[in-house]
Amino acid sequence: MSELRMYAIINREALAKAGGNRGKMMAQAGHAFLHAWWHAWDNEFGEEDRDGFVLMHAIEFKNSGAAVKIVLEAENETALREIEAKARDMDIGVSLVVDAGRTVFSEPTVTFLGLGPIHAEDAPIWLRDLKVFM
Repeated sequence: MSELRMYAIINREALAKAGGNRGKMMAQAGHAFLHAWWHAWDNEFGEEDRDGFVLMHAIEFKNSGAAVKIVLEAENETALREIEAKARDMDIGVSLVVDAGRTVFSEPTVTFLGLGPIHAEDAPIWLRDLKVFM
């Protein structure tokens, strides 16, 4: 098996609404990675997990020593929600990040989607087709 990876997918429209505030968006990416991992970890007792598969990936990722994280981009909230719907059918952690709107944003705003851990070769084509955020 190849390495396990975590993904954070940025909402480019939210970045524009934040005035390009990359510090704020880095914090939101942190939420995406962490909450997706927590979701995978918590699936030990969840009905959506089959035979501890998601939990095994969370443990393997934690113990890998690599902790590979990749930031991808989606155009807007609609695109992120479409990706989220596809990801919910997979055995991975999934976390849609909604900023509360207390600082940079004037209202609650979908900023990121966190996914994983997932083995590189198991990443679906729709995930591999997303552009890396630069």
